[in-house]
Amino acid sequence: MGDGGNRRLFGKTLLNWNHKRRHIFALSTFAVLFALSAASPTFAQGSNAKPATEKWRPKDGTYAEPGANFNARCGEFGDTQIEWAENSINGGEEGCKIVKLSDTAPGAIRLDVICTDIEREKPYKEIVLLKKMNEKTIFLRETQNGKFKRPGGKMSYCPEDAQRSYTEARARDKAEAEQKAPVERSKPEK
Repeated sequence: MGDGGNRRLFGKTLLNWNHKRRHIFALSTFAVLFALSAASPTFAQGSNAKPATEKWRPKDGTYAEPGANFNARCGEFGDTQIEWAENSINGGEEGCKIVKLSDTAPGAIRLDVICTDIEREKPYKEIVLLKKMNEKTIFLRETQNGKFKRPGGKMSYCPEDAQRSYTEARARDKAEAEQKAPVERSKPEK
């Protein structure tokens, strides 16, 4: 009876331990699978989804107000020119250097700029807001003397022939400026 009682007790303890080990193994396997599935990225539409880090920027080039005179305005180099390589946005007689770019919402940016024009002696600060309307149209709103006084408006990307004309004219202007620079520097100061 002494030996038989120990065996049964030992047998019960061994069965309990095997049962507990199976539960621990099952729970730990579930925890590992859950952790792995939570760590892997998922996309709603499969491979067509874009990563969240991609930021919208309007295309380089010239833009004009859409409407009846759109092509004519584009032929005159548009109403607004965006040049990311030059870090500038220009329009009419006003030229602005971008000093800070902020993403304000998906498809919307804020540009802090320092501008010059022919009517002012000193550079001045302004803010330009750009919002994507569609692939070729943006909404542009800018401050005037630091305040949003005007409502802003749509600007559409000019056709490729107008873009080419603008790019060629800019290249000619740059080449002429580079040729004049050494001549200007060699003149004696008065």
